[in-house]
Amino acid sequence: MNLSLGLAGLAAIAAFVMGYALNQGSTCAVLAARQVLEERRPTLLLGFAVAAATAGLVWLPLAWTGTAELTPDRATGLGLVAGGALLGAGAVLNRACLLGSISRIGDGRLSYLGLPVGLFFGFIVADMAGAAPSPVRPNMLGHVSEVSALVLIGFGVLLWLGWAIMRALGDRKEAHRWSARSAMVVLGVAGATLFAAAPGWTLADAVRLAAPQGPMPLMAAGALGLGMFTLLCLGAVVSGLRRRSFVPRTPHPAALLRSVSGGAVMAVGASLVPGGNDTLLLAALPGATFGGAVAYLTMTPVVFALLLGGSGLSRLRPRPPAP
Repeated sequence: MNLSLGLAGLAAIAAFVMGYALNQGSTCAVLAARQVLEERRPTLLLGFAVAAATAGLVWLPLAWTGTAELTPDRATGLGLVAGGALLGAGAVLNRACLLGSISRIGDGRLSYLGLPVGLFFGFIVADMAGAAPSPVRPNMLGHVSEVSALVLIGFGVLLWLGWAIMRALGDRKEAHRWSARSAMVVLGVAGATLFAAAPGWTLADAVRLAAPQGPMPLMAAGALGLGMFTLLCLGAVVSGLRRRSFVPRTPHPAALLRSVSGGAVMAVGASLVPGGNDTLLLAALPGATFGGAVAYLTMTPVVFALLLGGSGLSRLRPRPPAP
């Protein structure tokens, strides 16, 4: 994809800020589920609603002015549900979703760098199996109407409620660290800006397009996604350094294999949705797409169910961080 210099600069800044916010908020679907199961606190889970609502407040006005185009909706079917379930299963196997992997790289957990490799092999498997996304349906909210205005108001109410509840639950700013709700607002703004400035920027999008061509074309065809992924990681690392949580850990073979395997499963899911949880949270849900909501609401219960069924989680005891 060719971007103008201005859009490329805007996308680069948004990617860095997004990575910084991901690490500040410890953003991860798996971590959010663990917080509910082990601590009985839904702070991080509510944060996703805050991020999606904030992104929606950015997306809809941009679409109405013709500055950006809303993510199209997808027809709901078994493929979409299966894709959401596989995204959740892959995230649990990886011990972090796509966004959570970037957050943890910011803390020095370098085993999560196996994720792009897993995505590469997963998309090859998906292509061989003939995995295809559900048919596209037009998004009717891309112009001003009574319905789209009500959706915009709904996003505002959701943001206000989420912010208030998170604050009441004791979400406080710490030294060198934002409150989770502040991090999620910044994530929503930066994520919506990045999707508007550079559609198809995600690492999953880049790898999905390049995987059938082999490893060498990946470097060229996936230049945008790889570049944005690098800036996301850089922002997360800068946040980790500021928080003093960045401690480089040499990837353990088992942890690296887990990341590769989880990435492969998520890639198959992303082929069916299409897109990972980053696309769902910051583009599909803010675009008020029904298919995006179905996929996300399938992914989240699968994460909870697999964590509950996992070894050691029957007692809901905290586990040590992954290497």
